[in-house]
Amino acid sequence: MADTFKFHGDHVGSLLRPQALLEARRRVEAGMIEPEELREVENEAIAGAVRMQKDAGLTIFTDGEFRRQDFRSGIVDAFDGFTTKEVEMPWQSPTGTVTLLSTQYIVSDRLKQQRRITEGEVEFMRTLTRGHLKVTLIAPGFVAERCWQDGVSDQAYESREELGAELAAATKAEIEALFAEGVMYVQLDNPGYAAFLDSHVRRGNGHGAAFERMVAIDAAAVEGIERPSGASVGMHICRGNNASLWLAEGGYEPIAEQLFGSVPVDRFLLEFDDDRAGGFDPLRYIPEGKVAVLGLISTKTPELEDVETLVKRIDEAARIIDIDNLAVSPQCGFASVARGGNKLTPDQEFKKLWLVAETAFATWGFET
Repeated sequence: MADTFKFHGDHVGSLLRPQALLEARRRVEAGMIEPEELREVENEAIAGAVRMQKDAGLTIFTDGEFRRQDFRSGIVDAFDGFTTKEVEMPWQSPTGTVTLLSTQYIVSDRLKQQRRITEGEVEFMRTLTRGHLKVTLIAPGFVAERCWQDGVSDQAYESREELGAELAAATKAEIEALFAEGVMYVQLDNPGYAAFLDSHVRRGNGHGAAFERMVAIDAAAVEGIERPSGASVGMHICRGNNASLWLAEGGYEPIAEQLFGSVPVDRFLLEFDDDRAGGFDPLRYIPEGKVAVLGLISTKTPELEDVETLVKRIDEAARIIDIDNLAVSPQCGFASVARGGNKLTPDQEFKKLWLVAETAFATWGFET
């Protein structure tokens, strides 16, 4: 494994979109303003997001995914070959199931890359900070599985494996390009693994084969990547995140051994914010020297967790994995979907990120 920074105070990447940004995106979609005007609004919003992260005491900085409609759209916008349709999805809340209209992306033709997946993102971020940059990407295993539609995608690709191999190669090239630009931390997001937990997500035929295929595709995207000194690749295992709702429940035990042992990332970002996430026992499968990022702070509720309680939970996890190979973060992003941001105010979001930095300092001290 590469000699990587620990980044004991971490966050998953997406931030609440300012209302001005949401409105500008709506206006450009309606043809009321030009894309260049949206870009200016994005730049202003990203500059504010970086200032907020600095004020919170964090040592890694993202652009909040402010140039994206949702966590998938980086890769979707970079390639021709995707179409969309609206589908109803069952989301979970503390009071039961809520059905929301969601956008499904479908691979309907051979993919043809038109630009970098993160075109221009790092260049602008470098005008705002000399600190460590983190960039998020959707995991190719998720796209190969969830954007495949029988009778459509198989007209362009012989199999999900063929599609996955192409996506993995594109993702690997993007990670290498990001490292060449000086990015120190690239994070893959794969909420598809939630389907393999003990959860509300219904399991269909071929469940085991789908999991193994997803793991193999994600592993291929990372295998053999040379990290610059201190650089990291992470994988966030999400349970779904939209308007303070979630898709899946259950611990990581059913997937931990194969997933942690097969995908050669340096960090696993795991959700442990409430009882639906299960306990820390699956951490025993984290390979020696790799970092487990404990998502202990909820982005779904405005209530602020207690530092002392969070430190005790980190100490509990340290009975399983060396405390130096642990980190703390929110369990997920604040707005995986731009218009589906979680039910917090910007001030509450800031306090949550401040709590990350405060808890990291209370546990590990200052970071450089």
